[in-house]
Amino acid sequence: MLKFENPPEEPWRWLKQLRRKDFENKAHCGRVVIVGGESGMVGAAFLAGRTALFSGAGWVILGLLAKDAPGMDMLHPELMCLPLPAMSEVLMGHLRQAQTVAIGPGLGQGELAQHWLEKALMSNGRLVLDADALNLLAKNPQLKALIRARQDPGNTVITPHPGEAARLLGVTTELIEHDRQQAAQNLAERYLCLVVLKGEGTCCAAPRALALKPWVCRWGNAGMASAGMGDALTGLIASLSAQGVYHGLSLWQASVLGVELHARSGDELSRMAMSSLGSDAINSKLNHITFDSKAEHGHGKAPPFNGLHASELGPVIRHLIHNALNPQGQ
Repeated sequence: MLKFENPPEEPWRWLKQLRRKDFENKAHCGRVVIVGGESGMVGAAFLAGRTALFSGAGWVILGLLAKDAPGMDMLHPELMCLPLPAMSEVLMGHLRQAQTVAIGPGLGQGELAQHWLEKALMSNGRLVLDADALNLLAKNPQLKALIRARQDPGNTVITPHPGEAARLLGVTTELIEHDRQQAAQNLAERYLCLVVLKGEGTCCAAPRALALKPWVCRWGNAGMASAGMGDALTGLIASLSAQGVYHGLSLWQASVLGVELHARSGDELSRMAMSSLGSDAINSKLNHITFDSKAEHGHGKAPPFNGLHASELGPVIRHLIHNALNPQGQ
């Protein structure tokens, strides 16, 4: 079992564990399975899958619930798209072998969604639950029993926004926002899993038995309040986790690091969007962005750019990771 660690002063330092050796192939970089994409919401699964690709996952498989689900992502043909239920057996094979399974982006709350959530909860690997997977969990006692019965509480993370957290705890959203850190801790204890409570000051918490201190994100801006940002975070955490199985990164570390990467990418994207520079200059700046280890909370805070797109985060995340692993353009 991997050793769990509390975040260093800058969680991005964990990124160095993902540096690849010359002999590695895609199997060393992890297989991610993402289940979701019900009718009208296929884009959510695509956003999660594309972000997983941009952040370095070796292999990304999408299980898509929509009856008219496409068999291919024309913009990113690297994604393996499996329309369900026609490709159920194929997806089950990947689910058994995946280093990390993420379920929820665009999942819906129908019978097929519940079926696959049960399969995911009964799997043995790392698991990321988001969106409608959480809404199903909140109202179904059987699913609650399944998540609590998973063998290792450090191998499951839920990523609710305040409304989903309120439903999971049976309280009001106002109560969640009144004490976000306590709400995250309550979720961790009730569901015996890791928690990423999204919002201003995203809070990561774990069951007390794991002896992990809660961590609150200092980054991000209100321009990130747009559709798909949570789906991108789900794909990012799943990707870092899958890579981490072979590179010594726990799901806790992947979750904290994913939150920071996601928020910092949003800040960089907001600054670039507000720049008056031309596209060539912005692309040049993208090649040189990196983590500022000396930045403090509130120092140089990124202004919100109303209109940030979740689909734009991927390239920024990719460059942040690459530049952190290859300083001075090495």
